[in-house]
Amino acid sequence: MLRRLLLAVLAAVLGGSLGAQSVPARPDWIENLPGGAGRLYAMGTSDLGGSEGESITRASDRARLEVVTRLRATVRGRTSVTTRTSELARGSAKSGAADRQVRDEVSVGARAEDLPGLVVEHTYTDRPARTVYALAYLDLALAQSGLAARLDQVRAGRTRVGGEWSRKARWRLRKLQQDLNRVDESIALLAVTGVGLDLRPALQTERAALDQALQRLEGKPLPPIDLAKTTMGLRANVDFPPGIQAYLESQITDCGLIYRNLNPDLVVDLSFSGGSQGPEFIFVDADPYSGINYRTEAKMTILEGQGMALTRPVPIQLSQAGSPEGMVNQFRRVFERRLPKLVAEAVAELE
Repeated sequence: MLRRLLLAVLAAVLGGSLGAQSVPARPDWIENLPGGAGRLYAMGTSDLGGSEGESITRASDRARLEVVTRLRATVRGRTSVTTRTSELARGSAKSGAADRQVRDEVSVGARAEDLPGLVVEHTYTDRPARTVYALAYLDLALAQSGLAARLDQVRAGRTRVGGEWSRKARWRLRKLQQDLNRVDESIALLAVTGVGLDLRPALQTERAALDQALQRLEGKPLPPIDLAKTTMGLRANVDFPPGIQAYLESQITDCGLIYRNLNPDLVVDLSFSGGSQGPEFIFVDADPYSGINYRTEAKMTILEGQGMALTRPVPIQLSQAGSPEGMVNQFRRVFERRLPKLVAEAVAELE
């Protein structure tokens, strides 16, 4: 891990010294959106802030928002701008300087977020202009096949529940009902293109079957959740430094659950992002303005055994300038505080 961090720092330093020779050409799609049969394109932008990764995410969200807006969807996007004026002394004279800080809260609504075939194809960072661009498109053929696949997943999920008599079974059926509603919303959103309209009869048949299965469990006394008999596993998309895996497992047992990765009842999912070559537990964020920072960016969620989210994703964002020392201990403290709260949230969801 330390060797990868040192190599990343070296690459950042060398990249800065050779920047004039390696700046990628400004892509044509910034000025002229591509065209193509069966695709709907749109572009989004964002100011380049302290974290390039976060700026790229904002630009990508805006590009998806623009695609959906072109479909006349209702999507929320809110930007708050705070302007602060400071005075700079230059000898005996003073001049006003506007320091503008833009905090963007871009919310891609459920309709856009769940729309199959909606892809961010390219991003481009214009460092001199401090702007990030993202190009997104909606592929209508992928949207059609994606909606059909989601309808099949709902049907398969209902079949797996079968005659199970438990709180978890009831929760799964409720989630499947929500999934079916999202498929229905996506079909309505894409109605202007004709995509998914042929799926409506099968969707209504599945809705009736789900309603019948839920009626069997709703309002009936079901066995309570017993944490002492509940197993929990751990899933992450990175390799942890030595000792972290064992520590995380011990935190699960400290919450009163049984740690087990083979077919567990619940799963703690840690999804890391931000590495230049893919997700990293700790990554280097080098910026000519703010210098070198070591960062950890992750989302922590509790899933039920079959992969459905029981809790909202909770962000873990850590940063330290100069060196990565102490980042592991910071991560431990944040995980230790948040896991019990998420477990309580998951139990409440199942109840």
